[in-house]
Amino acid sequence: MSTNPQSWQIWIDTGGTFTDCIALTPSSKTVRLKVLSSSVLRGKITRRIDSTTIEVELQWPVSKDIFKNFEIRIAEKHFSTSISSVNLQKSIIRVSKSLPSNINDHSIEITSNEEVPVFATRLLTETSIAETFPLLEMKLGSTKGTNAILERKGAKTIFLVTKGFKDLLLIGNQQRPDLFTTNVIKSLPLYTSVLEVDERIGSEGDILKPLRQFTIDLILGQLKKIKAESIAISLLNSYRNSAHEKQLALALKANGFKYISTSASLSTQIKILPRAETAVANAYLDPIINSYIAGIKRGIAGSSLKIMNSAGSLVRSDSFYPKDSLLSGPAGGVVGAVSQAALSGIRKIIAFDMGGTSTDVSLYNNRFNYQFESKVGNLKILSPSLAIETIAAGGGSICDVDGHRFTVGPHSAGASPGPACYGAGGPLTITDVNLLLGRLDPQIFSIPIYPDRSEAALNVLLKKIKNVSGKEYQPRHVLESLVQIANEKMAEAIKKISVQLGHDPQNFTLLSFGGAGGQHACALADMLNMNSILIPYDAGLLSAYGIGHAAIERFEEMSILQNWKNFLPDFKATLELLFSRALQKLKEEGNKDDEIYWKKSLLFLRFVGQDNTIEIEYNHGDVVEDLFRQKYISVYGHWVDRSLEIESIKIIASVKAPTEPSLTTNVRKYFPVAKKKRQFIFSQGKRRKGNVHKWEDFVPGATIAGPALIISGNSTTFVESNWIWSLDTFNNGHLHVEKKGKKRTRHTREAELELFTNRFTAVAQEMGALLQRTSFSVNV
Repeated sequence: MSTNPQSWQIWIDTGGTFTDCIALTPSSKTVRLKVLSSSVLRGKITRRIDSTTIEVELQWPVSKDIFKNFEIRIAEKHFSTSISSVNLQKSIIRVSKSLPSNINDHSIEITSNEEVPVFATRLLTETSIAETFPLLEMKLGSTKGTNAILERKGAKTIFLVTKGFKDLLLIGNQQRPDLFTTNVIKSLPLYTSVLEVDERIGSEGDILKPLRQFTIDLILGQLKKIKAESIAISLLNSYRNSAHEKQLALALKANGFKYISTSASLSTQIKILPRAETAVANAYLDPIINSYIAGIKRGIAGSSLKIMNSAGSLVRSDSFYPKDSLLSGPAGGVVGAVSQAALSGIRKIIAFDMGGTSTDVSLYNNRFNYQFESKVGNLKILSPSLAIETIAAGGGSICDVDGHRFTVGPHSAGASPGPACYGAGGPLTITDVNLLLGRLDPQIFSIPIYPDRSEAALNVLLKKIKNVSGKEYQPRHVLESLVQIANEKMAEAIKKISVQLGHDPQNFTLLSFGGAGGQHACALADMLNMNSILIPYDAGLLSAYGIGHAAIERFEEMSILQNWKNFLPDFKATLELLFSRALQKLKEEGNKDDEIYWKKSLLFLRFVGQDNTIEIEYNHGDVVEDLFRQKYISVYGHWVDRSLEIESIKIIASVKAPTEPSLTTNVRKYFPVAKKKRQFIFSQGKRRKGNVHKWEDFVPGATIAGPALIISGNSTTFVESNWIWSLDTFNNGHLHVEKKGKKRTRHTREAELELFTNRFTAVAQEMGALLQRTSFSVNV
C-alpha cells in the first residue's frame, strides 16, 4: 500500500534502554533521533542564573522551542516543575517555580509525560504540547510485551481449560532446564488462577461432552467474583473443532469481558501445551498492549499506525495479536540489516545487533529463516518469527564479580539509571568499560557523559574484588577481561546460529549494528575468523530503519496430519485456499490485487510415527519427496525408507516493495586527516594512540586504517589495529582485515581451545562440588 506523499513517515523501535527513530518529512528529508526509552531528555545544570532560570548542558534535538509545559526534574533534589520557555542557542531554561539552591552540575530530565513513541514524534516533528501533530504515518516496533512477560507486569489473567487439565501449564513437558540441577525451581505460570470447563471434544473433532449453559453460567459467576482482567481459553482438541471455545468467548463478551484469547484463533497447531501457553501469554499482554497502543493513538490522533510483528512484517494496529509483537524490535533489525546489505551488494550476512540491554544475532543466506515457536523467558509461544538468537549482553550489561569470577550481565542498568557514565547513579557496565578503554568519546555523545562516574564505579568493583579474593588487579586488565567476557558470550551466540547449523562464519559478512555493536565488531570477527564487516551509517537506528522498510505480509497456516500420498490430490487446492485467505486480509487493509504476490510456501513433513517435523520450501513444480529427502539427509546424515506424513502447511503473502537502487562501485579512494587523536587500551594493557573521525565529515571513498574511532550521530565504531575501514556510495562502512594469514587463524584456534579448556574445567569443578554434596557409599 503506497504512503501519502504529504505525510510524515515515522519509524520507531522502542528498546529496553533507547528508542530509535527515523523520520521522512513530506519533502523527503531524513530526520534521525535516539532518545531514552523512559521518555526523557537528560542533561546537567551548568549554572543557576536566578531563582527561575538555569543554564544547562544538553543536546537539543530540535531547532525551535517546543518545551512550554514540559516537565523538568532534578532527581537529586526531588524537585520538579514545568518549563516556561527555552533559549536553545544559549541553552537557558526558565521554569514556573522557584528552583532549589546549590544545583550546579546536577542532572536534569525533561519530559512531556507521554508514551515514548509520542514523545519522540513530538521531537521529530517539532510539535509543542499545545499544537496538533501534522499528518503522519507511524510504523512501530516495541519491547513492551517482552518486558511485561520478563518482569511479570501483565494483566490479571484467568485460564479456562478442559476439566481434568487444570495443572497443564504447571506440569509442562517435563523437560529439565538444567540436567545437573538437583533442585529444579520452575517459574510460575502467567495466569492468576485456573478454572476447569466441563466439556470434551474428541481427537477427530467430535463432541464427546457438550458444553452446557449451566456450566457457562457457573464460570461467569466465578470470573465476576475473581474480577478477572483478561481470560485465556484453551480446550482439548480445539484445533480440530473450536466450537466450545467460540461458545465460551461469545458468552464472556456478552457479559462484559473485553479481553478474551482463544487458543484455536491464535494457532491451529495440534499440541495443547503450546496452544495453552500461547493463549495465556496473549491474554496476559492484551490489556497492557491495547492500553499502550491506545495511548499512542490518542497522542497522534487521526494518524495511521502499523505495528511490526516478530516475523519481520507490518500489520495494522487494530488487527494484530500481542503475542506476535514480542520480537518485533529484533525482527526490524534483521530486516534493516538485510536491506542495507543488499544495497552494498551483499547477500550472505550474520546480523549482529548489540543494544543497551541485549544482543540479537541471526543468519541470512539469501533468504529469511523463520521459526514458528518463539521463546520468551521460559515460555514457548506459537507465533511466526524470524530466527533470532538473543543473549543478555549489551552496552548496559552490569559488570560485577560473584566471589569466584567476573560476570557480565544478565542484568542490565537499562535506561534508568543506565550506565554509571550517564550520571544517574548507575553501576559499572560494558558502556563504562568501553569508555575507560578509550573506545567511546565522551565529548560526542547523544547525552552528557561523566567519565569520572565510570572511574568511581570501577573503583567500587576493584575494592569488591580485593575483598573477596585478597588480590589487587590492574584496572586496565580488569577492563580488558570484562570486554573479553562480553565478546565470548556474543561469539558463542553467533556460533549457535552458524556453526551449529552447518555454516562457516568465514563465508559470511558480519553486519554489525546497534548503539554498541561497532565497538565490538572487529574483536568478534577476529574471534570467529571472519574477514569482512559491514556497518551502516544508521547502525544505531537500524531496527527503526528496518521497521520502515518492512513488507506488509500475512501468514496463513493449516494443520493437515495426513499421509502425504493420501493428501497429495488436495495439496494444490489447499495452497490456493490458504493464499486466498491471506489475499483477502491484505485487500481488507487497502492493498490492491496487483500489489500482492505469493511469497513463500512452507511444508512441514515427517516420517509416519515421528513427532518432530522438517521444514521445506516448496515452489511450483518441485517434487516434495525429493526436497524432504535432501533436507533430511543434510540434517541427520542418513535416510530411512518410510512413509511420509504432512503435519501442516504455512504460506506467506506479501505486498510488493519499491525497487532499491544499485551500488556504484567506481568511487575514488582517499585518506581523510583526523582532527583529533585518542589513546586506546588493548590486550595486556598495551596503550596506543589512534585517530578520531566524524562519519558525517566523509564522502564515499574515505579509507581509514586502525586503530581509530569513527563516530556518527547514533553509534561509534572502533577500528582495531589490523582492520581497514572504507565508505561506499550508500554511506555504509566496510571493514576488511589488513593482513590475513595463518597467524590470525592460529590465534583464533588457540583462543577457542583456551575457551573450551576453561569451560571444561568449570564443568568438572561443578560436577566435583555436586558429588561432594551427594551422600552415597560404594562397596568394592
